[in-house]
Amino acid sequence: MDAFSRLIVLTEREQPSNLALLAESVHIKVEQLSRTDFDPRSVRPNCLVAFPYIGRQLGKRGVPDELMQYMAKGPVMIYQAERSLVDASFALNIGLRGVVYRDEQLDRVLNALKTVMAGELYYPRTLMSSLVDEFLQQRFQQGFDSEALTAIQLLTRQEKRIIQLVADGARNKEIASALNISAHTVKAHLSSIFRKTKSRNRVELLRWIQQSPTSHPA
Repeated sequence: MDAFSRLIVLTEREQPSNLALLAESVHIKVEQLSRTDFDPRSVRPNCLVAFPYIGRQLGKRGVPDELMQYMAKGPVMIYQAERSLVDASFALNIGLRGVVYRDEQLDRVLNALKTVMAGELYYPRTLMSSLVDEFLQQRFQQGFDSEALTAIQLLTRQEKRIIQLVADGARNKEIASALNISAHTVKAHLSSIFRKTKSRNRVELLRWIQQSPTSHPA
């Protein structure tokens, strides 16, 4: 998905939201509205809605009507969620762009905002990694097409390592540190990976992984 140009932060009250203030601190265009004043029909293209999910459950029992209404109009993330009440895997499966829990450290909340506004998903690395492994296993069982195989054969060993780190949720600086290379080199490798897999960004690369046999280095 393309990057978002504006963040709409919904709040329980009209007082300033900490999430909105944090977003403004990293130069994200923010519009804060109370839930009672917000009309989902007013959501414009390239806007992401941040919905406060305080003290609510989200899992196999279903999705609240209010949240479903917002999601029907555009991309949504939830924040202030309780870990014991919100199933991150379920949230991902129903299409939420990310989940920010109440106990997240400040630096992680800032990272979450930057990630979702860039058009990427924000979920725990362990979840993303396990889902990628699950999808890859399914592809092994179902078989795969020749185009995907050709792309994998074109990938270098280093590119395959980078793909695995991307699947684990690592950012460019983290990839550079893990492989002892520069951030500039990481960008160059990612450009090559995107070209070979016909992906435009990390989200499409994750989809490619879902549809392809394993890209782990031999």
